[in-house]
Amino acid sequence: MTLSCSGLKWILREADEKTVNFIMGRYDYSDLMARILASRKIAVEKIPEFITPSLQKNLPDPETLTDMKKAACRIIEAIKDNDIVGIMGDYDVDGATSTSIIKLFLEELGIKVLTFIPEREDGYGPNAAEMKRFQKEGVKLVLTVDCGTTSFDPISKGKELGLDIIVIDHHEPDLHLPEAYAVVNPKRLDEDVTHPCRFMAACGVCFLFVVEVNRLLKEQGFYKDKKAPDLRRYLDLVALGTICDVVKLEGVNRLYVKKGLQQMERRENIGIASLIDTFDITPPLSSYHLGYIFGPLLNAGGRVGKSSLAMNLLSSKDTVSAEQVIEHLKEHNVERKNLEAFSMNEALNQAEEQLKENPSFLLLAQKGWHQGVIGILAGRLKERYSLPVFVVSIDEGECKGSSRSIAGVDIGETIMTALERGILTRGGGHPMAAGFSLKEEKLPEFRTFLNDYLQKFEKAPSVTELVYDNILNVKGATLSLVKELEYLEPFGEGNPEPYFILKSVTIKNACVLKNGHIRCGLIGNNGGYLPAIAFRAEGTPLGKNLMENKANFLLDIAGHLKKNVWKGTETIQFLIKDAKISE
Repeated sequence: MTLSCSGLKWILREADEKTVNFIMGRYDYSDLMARILASRKIAVEKIPEFITPSLQKNLPDPETLTDMKKAACRIIEAIKDNDIVGIMGDYDVDGATSTSIIKLFLEELGIKVLTFIPEREDGYGPNAAEMKRFQKEGVKLVLTVDCGTTSFDPISKGKELGLDIIVIDHHEPDLHLPEAYAVVNPKRLDEDVTHPCRFMAACGVCFLFVVEVNRLLKEQGFYKDKKAPDLRRYLDLVALGTICDVVKLEGVNRLYVKKGLQQMERRENIGIASLIDTFDITPPLSSYHLGYIFGPLLNAGGRVGKSSLAMNLLSSKDTVSAEQVIEHLKEHNVERKNLEAFSMNEALNQAEEQLKENPSFLLLAQKGWHQGVIGILAGRLKERYSLPVFVVSIDEGECKGSSRSIAGVDIGETIMTALERGILTRGGGHPMAAGFSLKEEKLPEFRTFLNDYLQKFEKAPSVTELVYDNILNVKGATLSLVKELEYLEPFGEGNPEPYFILKSVTIKNACVLKNGHIRCGLIGNNGGYLPAIAFRAEGTPLGKNLMENKANFLLDIAGHLKKNVWKGTETIQFLIKDAKISE
């Protein structure tokens, strides 16, 4: 077995040949396109729905979610009474988009909305002090979005103050639910595990909530003298939150992102339009722009600055204020990058020490790590080592942690179990990401728990795999091929972007760009030239192969094909993910 320079075994994604031929004949797709569709096990009759999903046909009925109608009826009562409504959201992009969707919808109906996004030091979710502030401001109804499912004490306090509280969330529940007026969460233990909304981000659940409210208002004649809001205008926010929360892009989530990207290009959300202009992005937009360009900037406020900035931007009413918020976010993002670089060096040293024991996970803890970057560290290290990663910041005996997981290891369940056993003081999340808190003296017990509990999940092999879709030569990497592959978008969790192998290429003009990216040219053994880039590759085994060997010998290169648009000109580029010496 020949391993790549990143220590990976390259495996071809299998496709049934009969299915490939059937898809080619029925839909007139190329062999490559048909092979990718077949390998993803998409039923042949479902392919049109996969390529062009429909809101009318594929959006689930909101009322199939427990408490949805009850919650909608309560907020309709507030709308008709012209009550002030309070919204408490999380400090990430899913929380910002969830809050913005409901805020914009209610404001369009003339309802005054108060919002609260906690700072990192406040901790995750709603808190009692803000419940009291809302009550003093005249709020009678509070919505907690992307949080609240396990916020027992703050919600009980709110109820004591006379507030009705509606929880709209998607995080893993405890055995019991909080004392809320309604809890809308597709992961409730009394929900069907096959429910089509089960793997939605919170913004997706919030969108269904406004769909239900809007429908009931129409039935009750609320819009007889006014125009009803066009809810499709919020799909750009749903797409953004869905991508940034890294939920599976299957079923309704794929529908949300597909339609949301189209809505984003209409530039009706002032904050998103300002982001597009800030980064000088030429349509079409993709999940890459949302997850890797917009997401990090929007998260910067919640990591090292003011958490409400992202929500303020996404619910902006004018371009001037939106641009001012973006400038603040840029400043915070620079600070975040500096903190991340400092902490990453220490985290890598700890990881390398732990890897000597061939662990099934990494638990890294350090005093002085900023709470705002531990999630980024966990994500980077998970990608680097293909292991579940738990990163902990210690401050005066109190620990705040963030975790990221790999396929097959449910980190949300793991954290909730540790919380139930009294190891953690707070915790919540979903299968791929979670946050938690614990006392410093509990760290050894937490490590022991993880070592035991993670055994229940199917283990990642000691040699991890890069699964690719096909082998190309450089001349075969054409613009027409890239355009055909665009039908498969959006790519993300559950619908991976196709990997291709370029065989026997020569590296030309390799150089290091800022942020450690490596740019080079790829020359095929039978001709052809393809521009390429490897992100954050400097100093890695991949980067060393690209820089040190250059044209000395031939390499097989693994990665993705991308289309670039600059001043109306379309070109293609190869995003290098791995390499190995050609046999």
